[in-house]
Amino acid sequence: MNKDTKIILGVILFIAIVLVAVGYAGISSINLNIDGSATATPEQTNFTVEFTGTPTTSGDGTTTATINSTDKTKATINVTGLTAAGEIATATYTIKNTSADLSAAISVVEPITNSNTEYFDVTYNIATPTTVTAQGETTITVTVELKKTPVTQDETTTIGIQLKADPVQP
Repeated sequence: MNKDTKIILGVILFIAIVLVAVGYAGISSINLNIDGSATATPEQTNFTVEFTGTPTTSGDGTTTATINSTDKTKATINVTGLTAAGEIATATYTIKNTSADLSAAISVVEPITNSNTEYFDVTYNIATPTTVTAQGETTITVTVELKKTPVTQDETTTIGIQLKADPVQP
């Protein structure tokens, strides 16, 4: 090869290197972006709390405690046969949080109903824990006490205790 050919090849090689360097420097990073949103909607069926099992009863007279078979958020207590002051009847109900992943804070909505406070004292006690984890249980015991001995007629009362279960994130 002669000297002119070597010079031409050298210049072409130099130009090629410069073009590659300029082309490489001209390519820069690329940012990739993901944008969007998400929405979550509360669904009542995700939170279920109900009475479960068979209520237990004890005390004086005859106490009947039941859970409604078609609506397990409803229960009843009926007490008969109390005759003397100081007699007591109790019913204990099991409350189950059947939710998959929500806890339930259990409380009583005050005031409770007792239509004959002269003759009857109606009280309740919610066992610990009052915040029940998913699939957990607690109990409420309702106590009816005869305060005065009836003398001339039968005495009756209407009982009403409303429980409230609030959903709580565990």
